[in-house]
Amino acid sequence: MNAEPDAGSGAPQLRGASFSLKARLRLAIVALAVLVVSAVSLLNLHRLAEARFEDFSQRAQMAAQQIKTFLIYRVRDLAARQEPGPATLEEAIALWEQMVREDADLAAMLDSTVASARVVVEILIADRSGRVLASSNRTRVGSAHTALPELEAWGGRSPWQKLRQVLWSREDYQTTVALGLPGRQEPVFSIHVVVSSVLLRDELLPLLTRLGLIFAASLGLSLALAVMVSNWSLRPLARISEAIERITRGEYTPAADNGAPEAAEVRAVRSKLNLLGEQFRGAREDAVQLRSNIERLLEQLREVVLLFDRHGRLVLAGRAAEELLGRTRWELLGRTWRELFPPQTPLGSALRIAVEEGRVLRDQAATLEREGQPPAQLLVNVDPLEAFPDREPMGLLVTLRDAETRQQIRSQLDVSARLAAISRLTGGVAHEIKNPLNAIALHLEVLRSKLAGQGQDVPPEIETIQREITRLDRVVKTFLDFTRPVEPRMATVEMVGLLREIVALVEPAAAQQNVGIALAAEPEEIFVQGDRDLLKQAILNVVVNAVEAMKDGGCVRLSARLAGAECVLEVTDQGPGIPEDIRDRIFQLYFSTKGKGSGIGLAVTFRVVQLHNGTIDFTTEVGRGTTFRLGFPARSAAPEGAPS
Repeated sequence: MNAEPDAGSGAPQLRGASFSLKARLRLAIVALAVLVVSAVSLLNLHRLAEARFEDFSQRAQMAAQQIKTFLIYRVRDLAARQEPGPATLEEAIALWEQMVREDADLAAMLDSTVASARVVVEILIADRSGRVLASSNRTRVGSAHTALPELEAWGGRSPWQKLRQVLWSREDYQTTVALGLPGRQEPVFSIHVVVSSVLLRDELLPLLTRLGLIFAASLGLSLALAVMVSNWSLRPLARISEAIERITRGEYTPAADNGAPEAAEVRAVRSKLNLLGEQFRGAREDAVQLRSNIERLLEQLREVVLLFDRHGRLVLAGRAAEELLGRTRWELLGRTWRELFPPQTPLGSALRIAVEEGRVLRDQAATLEREGQPPAQLLVNVDPLEAFPDREPMGLLVTLRDAETRQQIRSQLDVSARLAAISRLTGGVAHEIKNPLNAIALHLEVLRSKLAGQGQDVPPEIETIQREITRLDRVVKTFLDFTRPVEPRMATVEMVGLLREIVALVEPAAAQQNVGIALAAEPEEIFVQGDRDLLKQAILNVVVNAVEAMKDGGCVRLSARLAGAECVLEVTDQGPGIPEDIRDRIFQLYFSTKGKGSGIGLAVTFRVVQLHNGTIDFTTEVGRGTTFRLGFPARSAAPEGAPS
């Protein structure tokens, strides 16, 4: 009981260390946009690199074939002019090699082909031994040709490997085309087209730069669009989060429908939040009211009631504790029972035994020693507040009672006797009211019979008087039975028609006060399950109060609408509003701000609403008016033959 609470900071640290759901969703949308743009850009880079490398290979191959064709033509042409011709194959090959070395047109052809092919650095023709016969690089003529990696084999690699080698290495590759004679496997000449990776890189860098700029622009645009889309998509989530925050602070009011389109899921969540907010607000108000009632009860008790929490600290105390202990409640709250009643004192010793042994004390005599005052002889009651089984108590309830308690009991018995006498008197008064009502109803029935006997139609005013007498009779019974169970006669009631009847009843009296009454309903028929007379009385009480509140005239607006599965009735006046200090008392029985009011009208309305599983609340603004809202479970349609 005397353990101190552990003021840990785990929850704040957890909230600070984790992302909110909104941040995670926004991050996921942005990451998805970056992933898509990056994937598309890499795919474009892959296709571009593959296409460019294929183009480079085809260029080198075309250059080699072009030189081959030109070489065959030149050798044939020069050999045809030679007189006399070679006698053997070896002489012919030697002659061809000499022609290749000395042909100026072939050298010019090599130079022009290298100049037109931007990635080719050299084209050379070698003999069977690999000696260079002709080359675009004249310094290489006569030297041995060193074999380079074949471009065809290099082209079989993946575009990423080729791109990495081109960008970060300085290596040359060659395309080789052999020129031989029919029936001979060994070629006579070999044509080598040398491609430089440096030139390849120079060709690719502008394309890569342009592709990088496009990627950066696409990425920036996609990020901007992702942020915009995420903000737009998460706007309902922000409103829901704000509503939850207001619910936790106890400041929640249902948001007005602004007509903006919303997803079905968001509408469902908002509906649930509205219901949860109303329930939470009701529970909060109930808790506040309960605490206020407990505090008022403790103040009215002559006994000293002290409530300690599980850590042994005082959380509630009645006003009687101030008189007994000689200190204000605000000085006592937060102190432990050991500080208030030291264990070495008789009262503290009794509390220590009860706490340590977990015992319940009943009327145990103990002496309370007080400074500057004589000791007080008390009867001590100690009750541990149990939680779940096998767990430590949630708190401790200590009751201290002196000899004056008997006087309090006698006073309570006296009050009970007076209440019983008032009840008997009320029954007699109601009986005296009921007799004239019966007589009026009887004479009204006689009048109706006479009119019917004379063949005259019964005026509608008589029907109205008959209904109102019946309702007044039930009001008298309800007054007597207010504290006893009431059994409503449930049937299907059409609420819009009921409101029209109420308007017809109130309009004459309202017109005398220069008050108009307007009725709006959507749809025109709304059905609920209830007692027609009780509902009529409950709504009439609210409307009459609204009319009487408008001393300077104005308009009372009645509206009926369907809100989901609920029929919502609103009564709005333009009166002075309800002062803040009495707003929590207007539904109390016999409470009235009117000089001649009985104080039972809104209390009856509140009880009728509860009997119909409905809700009632109000909003008010001083100087602007008040709106009462009554909600009842609605029926989808009236069953055939149901009364209305």
